[in-house]
Amino acid sequence: MNDAQQIAALVTRLGISTELATDYYNDGVAEVLDYTNRDKLVGNMAVYAKKLAIIAYNRDGIEGESARTEGGVSNTLELGIPLEIRHGLNNYRTAKVVDLQ
Repeated sequence: MNDAQQIAALVTRLGISTELATDYYNDGVAEVLDYTNRDKLVGNMAVYAKKLAIIAYNRDGIEGESARTEGGVSNTLELGIPLEIRHGLNNYRTAKVVDLQ
């Protein structure tokens, strides 16, 4: 799936505007590219960017919180990229060479 298809899927799944879906998706792409040390998406990396966009949408309004308790119900939020997404992205990571001396 290309970027437009991933954004359309976000619009459908989350019921949000195309502009908002594009913003969340672009943020997800940036996180994926940073984690994998790449300049462009390859393979199924767009799916992981979409998953990160969904997570960002669901976390909207609770930025900065790592745990929350309301009405006796406790929730703990995973910080950064969730482990299941990192496992999938590890296949696409490239080494970063800093100095060859």
